[in-house]
Amino acid sequence: MVRISSILPAACLAASVFLASSAQSQEFGRVPRFEFTPFGGYQWGGSFDTDAFGGIASGELQEDESFHWGMILSFLAPQGAALELIYLRQDTDIKFNRDVGSTLDIGGFANNYIHVGGRFEAMSDRPIRPFLTTSLGVNILDPKIDGVGSSTRFSWALGGGVKAMFRENMGLRADVRWWSTPVPSGDYGTWCDYWGCYAVEGTSWVNQGQVSAGLIFSF
Repeated sequence: MVRISSILPAACLAASVFLASSAQSQEFGRVPRFEFTPFGGYQWGGSFDTDAFGGIASGELQEDESFHWGMILSFLAPQGAALELIYLRQDTDIKFNRDVGSTLDIGGFANNYIHVGGRFEAMSDRPIRPFLTTSLGVNILDPKIDGVGSSTRFSWALGGGVKAMFRENMGLRADVRWWSTPVPSGDYGTWCDYWGCYAVEGTSWVNQGQVSAGLIFSF
């Protein structure tokens, strides 16, 4: 399991490197720039197959589509690049779609993505700038069910979007992003060698899509 304590030091180190390089750039007449972008939007996907679990009926756990919100802190670099610290939260409900029988409402559920990534702009000298993004981090899976605790899992994301700066220090940003979180599948593979026999649990992928828009404050 990947814990938040293992990703935050890396984020702080990367931010320190960008701040140091920005300070060095200032000595040559370049002004460092940052962006803070609160955003909101729509999130969908997030299904999980339960066929492999012996203690659970065959079917699929499915997160409902819902609103999400979050924030991005961007450390800007030359040539339209940026280091980004991202937080996204989605509050939703989860259902169990049984292969045989009716659909059950399980209860509330939340995804909490905490990521560090990069943004790469095209036409960085123009007011309207398309970009690509990629990031790594964790997803804190948080069921709102009595007796069920949260689980922190490694995750990554790929996406793209467009920025439109209508003032020197203010603009709009639109993102489309794919999030993926590997989770234990319940399948086990075994093999044996000279030293003994071993069992390894397989992996399933919880995938989600996102569209969002936010207001950029640069400084």
